[in-house]
Amino acid sequence: MKANTTKLVVLSVLFTSNNILFSVTHLNGNVMFWTSSGSKKSKGTKKVTLTTLSVAVKAIATWINNAEYKSIYVKTKGFNKNKKNVLKHLKSTFANVSLISDETCFPHNGCKSAKARRV
Repeated sequence: MKANTTKLVVLSVLFTSNNILFSVTHLNGNVMFWTSSGSKKSKGTKKVTLTTLSVAVKAIATWINNAEYKSIYVKTKGFNKNKKNVLKHLKSTFANVSLISDETCFPHNGCKSAKARRV
């Protein structure tokens, strides 16, 4: 593996209704490693349980420790009831979390509804 010029890595966490996706990228956006709770051999509603999330976070932690990155910038996006638990698990697993940001887009009024059809 090539020597790391920057020791900062970006961990993007996308919370969907059925799955949680993790991707580790450089600062310029090149994906180096990714995993999801569905790729850990869990199906259906079991993908958003705490045990599968902890397995996915442990997989990311082992990869980052092997790649010898020092600090992590965490970006989260989406809504899920386990978001706080995932962030707590990330903070306890990684010693140097430099920044946590939430980039969830929240519609304040939503799209314009369709006009009622008159027959």
